[in-house]
Amino acid sequence: MRVPAVASSLIRRRHVLAMPRLRLAPAQAGEPLFVIGSGRSGNTLVRRILVASDQIYIPPETFVLGELIELWPRTALLTWRERVWLFCAHFEKHHHWPTFGLPNLDEFAAEAQRLRSRKLRPLMDAFFFYLARQNGSKADRWGDKTPWNTHHLPSIGQMFPRARYLWLVRDGRDVALSYRESGLIAEFGDAARRWCDANAACARFARWSPNVLRMRYEDIVAAPETEFAKLFDWAGLHFDPGMLTAEVGNLGDVERLGHHAGVTGTISTASIGKWRGAVDASTLASAPADFPLWLSRLGYA
Repeated sequence: MRVPAVASSLIRRRHVLAMPRLRLAPAQAGEPLFVIGSGRSGNTLVRRILVASDQIYIPPETFVLGELIELWPRTALLTWRERVWLFCAHFEKHHHWPTFGLPNLDEFAAEAQRLRSRKLRPLMDAFFFYLARQNGSKADRWGDKTPWNTHHLPSIGQMFPRARYLWLVRDGRDVALSYRESGLIAEFGDAARRWCDANAACARFARWSPNVLRMRYEDIVAAPETEFAKLFDWAGLHFDPGMLTAEVGNLGDVERLGHHAGVTGTISTASIGKWRGAVDASTLASAPADFPLWLSRLGYA
């Protein structure tokens, strides 16, 4: 079941108009942590280190959180059982569901039907903690690392106003090249468009939310101990340098998807500026008109 385009647009618009209220919602201890920004910006590397801390659990990319938030008001006339199963179906029917390593969500659905608070936020909390248990994690906090969330930040922000949002940025030329080389986006210009749109969405969100920390991929890989200590302190987590090389077990999508192949290796600066030897002037010219503007705004001009 999908939200009709008009209804989804109206709900999203309402969340956009409510963005100024986020100024009154400072981060709160124990709330989720969302890693946002364009894909190919070190998101999965950051997830690996956070999971290694055993203080927070971040599953494979979920993809459908924003869509669920925008859909939910339209399910008000359904029974709680029907709403729970609709919630589960959104995850199970997504083509990335196999990365979770679970046959289905039948067990979770049975648990969720017994929740005392029959609202979306407690249901989401229960879902992420269920995933943590299934992965052997005892963490009492959860997070999400899904670049697709940049399409739904106003809606996610309204559901989680006191969460923390880590905005990762990386040179758009390296990002677009990485998208192309990994086979995720075939054309450099289309990948550059994705990078611009994702960072523009994050910038709009950061204008209102006081809970956004922007960090550069280049700084993280150049000085991982310093930068991760800063990140963990901001997030309210304890950092130990041993987390940078710790084994974290099965991450799900990392093992299944080839474009995550380098995530478990040693943190390196090898990919910084890779575009210089691989992208010619005509390819750069295929990027959208606002690409140089965003490169400048984010410090890459």
